[in-house]
Amino acid sequence: MSLKIMVVDNEPLSLKVMRAVAVPLGHTVLTLDDNQEASQQAEKQRFDVVFVGMSQPEGLELARQIQNSRLSSETVIVMFGATDDIEMMRKAFGAGVAFVIPKPIAAARIIPMLTAMDSPGWKARIREARLPLFTEVNCTWGDRDFPMRSMNISGSGMLLQPSHGVEAGQEVSLQFKIAEVRASLNVRARVTRKEGTERVGMEFISLTAEDQSAIQLYVMGRLKKPTSRQDLPDARMHRLFNP
Repeated sequence: MSLKIMVVDNEPLSLKVMRAVAVPLGHTVLTLDDNQEASQQAEKQRFDVVFVGMSQPEGLELARQIQNSRLSSETVIVMFGATDDIEMMRKAFGAGVAFVIPKPIAAARIIPMLTAMDSPGWKARIREARLPLFTEVNCTWGDRDFPMRSMNISGSGMLLQPSHGVEAGQEVSLQFKIAEVRASLNVRARVTRKEGTERVGMEFISLTAEDQSAIQLYVMGRLKKPTSRQDLPDARMHRLFNP
């Protein structure tokens, strides 16, 4: 299986790098520097993935047009841009963008993303897969703050240690960073299960589009094989995230 990819950016280097990364993987790549032509192509043929430069004039409008096109309405749109520009990211997600990744474009980030997208049921796998994540987490409930440490993360929750006396059903705020994708997250979560004082499973109550994108990018970067047991939640971890 191969992906049909369109890359639209006004920076020649971005187009060159994307072609150099994707073509050897067996994917078909169309590179353009003109939004109007890209919009016309999206109306004439179906693409699996479209990469759009955030600095590209009318890039957000192009994303909307692709989402509204008859052939490419299911296309995954990835935008190259500044991940510290929260307002622009919100506009991008509102226009139908699935992921925002920073420039300069890194092959180490693009290759795992394309590999994940080229596997059957990849969207479900990204949500279900639970990958190791070792980072400091500040946990807040009421007027109390406690330092914790994450052991793993998925699109639906985290496993933390120690439990610090929280109880099942309790809602908390979690602040943490995912260094690999340059993201700082602040999410609401609910305690779903405890293992004594050692560790506790948290289920995300709601995620902003920015936070969801950051987690998905991290998971996509860590997934290796579609059927790898280490990429899928085992029964013990499943219980931790489900009451």
